[in-house]
Amino acid sequence: MLLDLQEALMVAATQHAVAWRFGNWTARQRLLSVHEELLKEVRRGLQKLNHHMAQESPEFRRAFVVEFQRWVHSLPAPAKEQLDLLKAYTQVLSDQNPK
Repeated sequence: MLLDLQEALMVAATQHAVAWRFGNWTARQRLLSVHEELLKEVRRGLQKLNHHMAQESPEFRRAFVVEFQRWVHSLPAPAKEQLDLLKAYTQVLSDQNPK
């Protein structure tokens, strides 16, 4: 699951980088919409992972959090940037939709 998320983050980083190299606004807009969909897919994957983790024992969750943090720190820079973008995007959404 973590490898799938890393791959999706790297593809999103590529789409984002390519989009900004296009001078043609229509092409850029299409690529950015793909980028947005990829980030949504990563977000859904993280939510699914979180849901599964909530059902595990506290010991397993603690061990997984350590492994997850190791994974985050091992991500290539472009993937980390996408994860940060996703966190910021999610924060903006949570700010707009108070519970």
